[in-house]
Amino acid sequence: MTDELDLLREANPVSADTGPWRDRPLNARAELLLRRLPSQDRGRRTVRRVVWSLEAAAAAAVLALALTVSGTPSSAVAASRPVPLVAHVSRADVSLTEIVRRARAAAEESPGRSERGSHFQSWALSMKSGEDAVTLPRESLTRWNADGSGSTLEVATDPRHPGRPVIEDGPPPRTVHDGKVLSEERYPPGINGANESYFEDPPAGASALREYLAVWTPDADRDPAELLSAVGSFLTVWTPGPRQRADIATLLSALEGLRPAGRVTDRLGREGQGFRFTGTPGGRYLIVLDPDDGRVLDIEETFTRDAPEYRVKAGDVMSYTAYIS
Repeated sequence: MTDELDLLREANPVSADTGPWRDRPLNARAELLLRRLPSQDRGRRTVRRVVWSLEAAAAAAVLALALTVSGTPSSAVAASRPVPLVAHVSRADVSLTEIVRRARAAAEESPGRSERGSHFQSWALSMKSGEDAVTLPRESLTRWNADGSGSTLEVATDPRHPGRPVIEDGPPPRTVHDGKVLSEERYPPGINGANESYFEDPPAGASALREYLAVWTPDADRDPAELLSAVGSFLTVWTPGPRQRADIATLLSALEGLRPAGRVTDRLGREGQGFRFTGTPGGRYLIVLDPDDGRVLDIEETFTRDAPEYRVKAGDVMSYTAYIS
């Protein structure tokens, strides 16, 4: 019961400034806050790392052990601690203002629509005091059909080939390279992602999108770090169309403290424009955008100070997500 009460208090569907409690219907924002409770990540505000379920962690550990025993004694461990992306300043750098302009132009030429579903690779340091992480990159593909049916496939990728996609999109999606399937789900017609965060279609316009993101990530409309966190989470649920990409680029361009970092070749071999943001104690973000249409390619967070308890040093990668589509 304690957990449920904590969730209700955090959601705060009827805030203190709405007057004395009385029997009345909740407003639209309150309804959304209550509906998002089942899918809320309870540890998001205190621990900014993904802690895998026991089943997923066990599968990753088994895969790492198998790879180690099979003749690559250090590759699994090395791949479990990826090196940070490197940005290079050059005359070819594209400013964020120019990226927003290009994104807007691309949206006007071909508006398109955002699609529910996503395809991404991600990794996060498993924080356990006094022990090295045994965490492997994972790849996830979620697709939804017109009748509301859908599927999700999640695979622990082969650390001997970091960055190589292991899932092929298609009806149905399938694994195409070495990896351990962590989970595979099929959803009946009518579900249409109703149990996910960001289950409602995102609105048009940067301001409206910021308010939409704040429903699932409190303070995303006021705190730059929370806004970045919200954008990253949103992109694991939706694949933005051109207009939505332009809106996201516009939101990023308004972030105080976001600075150009230079050209970046990401883990999937894509060329992008990097921007750095330091807004959380001990953490720094690198956001990589496609300079032509503004799409978010990567979001990486690194440590800015040593944490001996967790055997990490300043500059080590805390987490990253590479958005494939």
